[in-house]
Amino acid sequence: MEGTSQRTKDLMQWYADTLTGLVAHAAEIDAAVTRALKRSHGGDPHNAGHATYTSLDEDQLPRATKLASLGGDANTAQRAELRRLWTSLSPEARAELWTGHKDGLLAAGLLAPTVKKAAPDQGSGPHGVEDPGAEERRTREKMNLVAEAADWKGDNDAARHMARYLGNSGTDMDLPVDKMMSDVPGFNAHIEDGIREHQAAWRDDALAEFRRNGGQPVSMPVETGNRDFAFAPDVDNNWFYAVRSTRSNVTGVVTVVPDENGQPKVGLDYQANAWDRSNWDESKGVTVPLLWGSDMSIPDGQMARLHTTGIAQEFDMAGSSSVKHYDLGGPAPNQDPLPQPDQPGREGDRTDPGREQQEGR
Repeated sequence: MEGTSQRTKDLMQWYADTLTGLVAHAAEIDAAVTRALKRSHGGDPHNAGHATYTSLDEDQLPRATKLASLGGDANTAQRAELRRLWTSLSPEARAELWTGHKDGLLAAGLLAPTVKKAAPDQGSGPHGVEDPGAEERRTREKMNLVAEAADWKGDNDAARHMARYLGNSGTDMDLPVDKMMSDVPGFNAHIEDGIREHQAAWRDDALAEFRRNGGQPVSMPVETGNRDFAFAPDVDNNWFYAVRSTRSNVTGVVTVVPDENGQPKVGLDYQANAWDRSNWDESKGVTVPLLWGSDMSIPDGQMARLHTTGIAQEFDMAGSSSVKHYDLGGPAPNQDPLPQPDQPGREGDRTDPGREQQEGR
């Protein structure tokens, strides 16, 4: 795919993965139906109909339970199969699986977002297609100094992200979403707005399913669409220079269980997700405030040329918050404040005794 933009590559990969998942899902359902029919028919050709099946739960729930028990040890294929089984199970079977194996399901990445995740723009283009010159090498050294200064200033995430770009590995970077939400109240409010926008509908749908199942526990997967958020330099320099803007959504599970009187109790377990691509294009320059009060400007296109000349490399970044529980109410909805994000620790800053040297230094 020489010359294809990163955004186009991401979209092509998403569609390919989606189609592969649909084909695999159809094959799994076909196999489950075949097994159920064999059990229903039995081995006697003169006496068909030994059992009645109203869903595939009896076939699929044991497999889903086995995969959930793997937790974080599940491989990529097993995680994908588990997510497909989760969508196939009935709401009642999901509740049984969620209640008994929640930790394993979470460790296996059940709440990973399924919305399209693609680079927001074309980026710099192909990596390493030109030879670097003196100007590109000078720019790289300037940005190494800027990253070091940002680290001393306390903008540790901005420094870490710049070091990853200059380190030229192209490897993915984990976004500490709890820290982002804690550091920037506006980003936390952005996540909360996504939940508030959908919580009434999520609650109503789950309650309707609860009633259809005769008051038995049910669980329903939920997910919001992608919502972009831009960090402002006058609010938080660290995250502005680290990511500038990010795409985000919320994934979760709404569960309804009966209380001691048979009345419904509705709860939401959810996480916030964020992702983006750290890239530069020809229209992107950067002006960085320095420790001694002046600014240093890198003109448009110079940062992008570090990628195209092969002495720096763009990378994907993504992460999820810790999972929170929120009471959606009983017979009446709950409007209490949502849980606050986990407070960030010392990881990665200069007071962290276990901190490793930043990449690319």
